[in-house]
Amino acid sequence: MKTFHSYTFTERFRELLMEWGVSGKMSNYIADFFGLFIVFIASVIFYYILRFIIKRFLKRIVLRSKSKWDDYLYEHKVFTRLCLIVPALIINLFLTSIIADYPKVIHFIQVVLEVYTAVILVIVANSFLNAVYHIYGDLEVASSKPIKGYVQIMKIVVYAIAAIIITSMLIGQSPLNLLAGLGALSAVLLLIFKDPILGFVAGVQLSTNHMLQIGDWMSMPARNVDGTVIDISLVIVKVRNWDNSVSTIPTYTLITESFQNWRDLMPSGGRRIKRALLLDITSIKSLDNTLLKKLVKYQVPELIPGKSPLEQTNLGHFRYFLMDYLRQHPDVNQQMTILVRQLQPTESGLPLEIVAYCILDDLVLYESFQSGLFEYILSVLPDFDLRPYQKSITVVQ
Repeated sequence: MKTFHSYTFTERFRELLMEWGVSGKMSNYIADFFGLFIVFIASVIFYYILRFIIKRFLKRIVLRSKSKWDDYLYEHKVFTRLCLIVPALIINLFLTSIIADYPKVIHFIQVVLEVYTAVILVIVANSFLNAVYHIYGDLEVASSKPIKGYVQIMKIVVYAIAAIIITSMLIGQSPLNLLAGLGALSAVLLLIFKDPILGFVAGVQLSTNHMLQIGDWMSMPARNVDGTVIDISLVIVKVRNWDNSVSTIPTYTLITESFQNWRDLMPSGGRRIKRALLLDITSIKSLDNTLLKKLVKYQVPELIPGKSPLEQTNLGHFRYFLMDYLRQHPDVNQQMTILVRQLQPTESGLPLEIVAYCILDDLVLYESFQSGLFEYILSVLPDFDLRPYQKSITVVQ
């Protein structure tokens, strides 16, 4: 009976090389590693096929889904990057059977595949953390409790663990042995990661105590910062100033230095106006019939019944007029303090202070209202026979 011998591809290729005149040892090398090359090509082709199927499948799910979290996972390529591990798994599956006669080469390739797998897992973890950050960013709590710093510290932890594992693979030692050896380098590591550690601690305190959040208006005169917070990260806080320049502040300085947060201005119902106008003391006088006739058009109500000395002065009449004007103005919060008062006289005149709260939250509108208010006050002063104080300058000729 005639027997049949089944040939593998490698054996057939080896015999073909020998027929071409290649020596037996060299033909073994070429045939074995050519078989490994074929497996590598096949694994790459399988990866692209799997990647194409997953992308098409995931795209349909994302388009049909109403939630946003799967969109971010798709945009950051979490699953498609995870497919990069597939070629390593296929090569490792056939590696021993193809080049069984080369144990050192097998060990070297296995180490390379392990390192490659660890790197891919780090890339996947990085993409997943980015997706988590954007998913959280769509929540209402994201502006008051940003997690960018926490995401960055998690990335550092992932990178550190990956570095330890990859190093242990390359030198053939247990990761625990490396961790034990890192104790001696702790001082160096603390110096290298000083800013991230301080930033992380500061970020926790800022978030826990609700000291700062994205969108807040903050000012820090010591660092010439005055604007809106646009980003809070592990190491720095970015502030867009009113001139559209962007300032970067180390996060930990926000708990070691003082800064002003104007966030509570918005829900408080008004932005405070507190400004004094200096009056010439020599212009204060008692009311006479001529001045009273002049002031009839202002229709100043008598806030205090009867004839008091305050009502009989042009300054007292002017104060009552300002109080009534502020109480009638639609842009002044009538539920909050409205005050017109005199301060201690000085050598530069008598300060007349106005305290009120403007309901306009926008900075431009607020400053416009405040400027217009004092421009109007200065314009009506002469009708009350009052003069603002202005220091005279003697010009020597």
